[in-house]
Amino acid sequence: MQDVLIKHWSRSGLKKNDNILLHSSFKRTIEDFKKKRITITHQNILDSFLDLTYPNGTLVIPTFNFDFNDGADYDYYKTKSQMGVLTEIARNHPSAKRTLNPVYSFAVFGKESKLFDSIDNKSWYSKESPFAIIHNLNFKICIIDLRDRNSMTFAHYCEEYFQVPWKFYKKFTGKYTDKFKKTSLKEYKGYVRKLNEGVLTTLDPAGDLLWSKNLYKGFKPFQENGLRYVYAKDYFNLFEKLFKNNDSKPYYYDIKK
Repeated sequence: MQDVLIKHWSRSGLKKNDNILLHSSFKRTIEDFKKKRITITHQNILDSFLDLTYPNGTLVIPTFNFDFNDGADYDYYKTKSQMGVLTEIARNHPSAKRTLNPVYSFAVFGKESKLFDSIDNKSWYSKESPFAIIHNLNFKICIIDLRDRNSMTFAHYCEEYFQVPWKFYKKFTGKYTDKFKKTSLKEYKGYVRKLNEGVLTTLDPAGDLLWSKNLYKGFKPFQENGLRYVYAKDYFNLFEKLFKNNDSKPYYYDIKK
């Protein structure tokens, strides 16, 4: 089964030993295979990406949970991913190394997973966050059947990197139980939209621009296998160019009229 799925993803240009950040929805994938009388599970899909990146690549899967921002306690072992079935399977995988931020955590597998182990970045998207490693190692940011608006979190790393004026730091404090099962009060911060100024996150126009510049490879959502990717450095460089030319709007944000 893994060989069938690896071939399926390879149609978009993924290769053995790639470094991959994976944002995904697999509902259509599972349904399409079912129509062919092939039963696949989320576990099969995860295994296919693990096989694809093994032995010299790295797979990073979001295990984000936003409850800490609303005052909920965080537990390294018990707080579930809110990013879908596959991400929760990844979180519980015995080989996964989970980063420590209570909001933007990742399950990481493979050769460079040691670089991510025990990262406890206080600011969600900072230069000390997993996003910086993804940037520096020029990961393929892969998205399956999702809009940029609902998946391209790397854009927020770019926003914090360049300290864009449409965002500001907001602090969040709560009870945090770490991997040693010790509970303490911890503070984190996010670089968030200036809601009082009507700031909206867009990102879909930036996705269209990536396609027009041939920086996105693969297929658009709900076409073929639905998998597209862009290299992290290509995304970062385009963001930098637009920001420095005062052209970020409407690609990354807009103002509500």
